[in-house]
Amino acid sequence: MAVMHSTRHRLLRRHLLGGAVCLAAVGGGAFRGRAAWGQATPGFPSRPVRVVVPFPPGQDVIARLPAEAMAEFLGQPVVVENRPGAGGSLAAEHVARAPADGHTLLIGSTDAVIYSFVMAERPPLDPFRDFVPVARVTRDHWVVAASPALGVDSLARLVALARARPGVLNFASPGIGTSFHLQAERFCRRAGIEAVHVPYRDNYVADLMAGRVSFVVQAAAPLLPQVAAGHLRGLALLSAARLAELPEVPTIGEAGYPDLVYNAGVTLFAPAGTPGAAVLRLSEAANRAAASPALGRRFAELGMETVRGSPEDAARFLRGLIEVQDGMRVAVFGRAR
Repeated sequence: MAVMHSTRHRLLRRHLLGGAVCLAAVGGGAFRGRAAWGQATPGFPSRPVRVVVPFPPGQDVIARLPAEAMAEFLGQPVVVENRPGAGGSLAAEHVARAPADGHTLLIGSTDAVIYSFVMAERPPLDPFRDFVPVARVTRDHWVVAASPALGVDSLARLVALARARPGVLNFASPGIGTSFHLQAERFCRRAGIEAVHVPYRDNYVADLMAGRVSFVVQAAAPLLPQVAAGHLRGLALLSAARLAELPEVPTIGEAGYPDLVYNAGVTLFAPAGTPGAAVLRLSEAANRAAASPALGRRFAELGMETVRGSPEDAARFLRGLIEVQDGMRVAVFGRAR
């Protein structure tokens, strides 16, 4: 089995390099489209742009916040369409099959888009074959958070406790192979500790606060209220800089593990084959939205920060994230599957 994973890893690297070439070609076309916009996509967009989000109404703020600013730049309404279900794959498959004309987009967690690609031997969707990254929208912040019942107030003390009680502490995640799971495993391996993974179908925060779960490694946004109120202990942020909303929580570098810096965030995707000039136009709209101070403040309240950059920047980030996640997948599951 180890041979199978080694082979798949080589194929994945080859695929990523191939994807880099393809995306560079698309990006080159996009920038040529800047000079010849009228000839490349006359009148784009010619109708409302649909942004499909893999969450139900009420949980789609990541799409609704930038939509208004994007609409103003594009001169057409940007309509948020909710398609929750199947861990985000329903929304992704819908957009992958949509006409590649720039009028149907996918917005969502970068982790969610690459999850099945990294975990499955025959993934139903390929982030490079089926999509073109348009722009990163936000960068999120990740945190190591512990239950107050554990009695630790620093990452060093968590590590010391785990080393003294190998296999006794546990950590939760939304499921086996999710980014929350893999990043927690990455932390445990780097810190030299043993902890038991407890995958949850439902929300595990109540169990974390009650002490039935020892700690988690996950996106900080959902935990901000609990950490700020003292119901959870923020031990370290997997970021290069501290978060204004959690000023007392040190970075992972300050805690002694600078190589564990990690962030994912929200990315905007178009179907593969979307004209390069349309991709560039949409990227410019997303960048215009990201430049809004009001939008930046709103996302900051959610534990995220806005990001500006080109489609090539988004593709490069996606490739790096896939390599990190795939490396952890092989490390965690390579001998078991």
